[in-house]
Amino acid sequence: MKNQILLGLIGLFMMTGLMAQTVAEAPQTMVENMYILPKRGMEDKLEAAVKAHNTKFHPEGPYVAGLRKIEYGEKAGWYVFIYGPTTYDNLDNRPEKANGHDADWSATVDPLIETYGTTSLWNLDKDLSFGYDILKKSKYYEIWSVKLKEGEYYRFKALSEKLKKAYESLGTTAFVVFESPLHNSNGQDIGLLWSFNTYKEWADDPGPKAAFEKIYGAGSWQNMMKEWRDVCVDYSDEIRSFVR
Repeated sequence: MKNQILLGLIGLFMMTGLMAQTVAEAPQTMVENMYILPKRGMEDKLEAAVKAHNTKFHPEGPYVAGLRKIEYGEKAGWYVFIYGPTTYDNLDNRPEKANGHDADWSATVDPLIETYGTTSLWNLDKDLSFGYDILKKSKYYEIWSVKLKEGEYYRFKALSEKLKKAYESLGTTAFVVFESPLHNSNGQDIGLLWSFNTYKEWADDPGPKAAFEKIYGAGSWQNMMKEWRDVCVDYSDEIRSFVR
């Protein structure tokens, strides 16, 4: 019996070690966001220059990058240069001076920029997200940058898990959750993204209320909204388009 117990414990430790190894082999997916404001009248030229730069240095793969235009929100008219989705290892090893990356940006893109805004890092929460592939194929997305009340992340996570299930049941709209790894007393903790393809679709969208209540029961949507107000300090809202 003692030998059986020892063998069982050894098997348990081996399984735990394998699980830890599996977790270690799944690096964090992240993106880097850099806000840029083009010089007046240079929007089209900036878009073309960034597209050309990305074709040379950031094609599909570990060093992929893209450009988004802020259509509505406090920073409407700005662009967001997005590096990723990738990993922190690739952030350490991305193209820089050695292969002409920085020189190309300085010569072709930088002269079209009026000013640079903030640069931030965001970690993709795969467990709370649905439809990242849908998001990438959409024309627009809405993003909420959310400030949570201190100590309320666990409640936010539970709400997001329910919302994910509702969006999964619909299967048409992306619901993507990013978390900030950087603390900022006046900044945001969470990024929530929803995909759409026309403004009419966005304006007519009632959210997943029907799907949510089908899963969780009548009145559950209103309860969820009340709890949402309880866990959040505030949020800022942007509508962005993909610059293909």
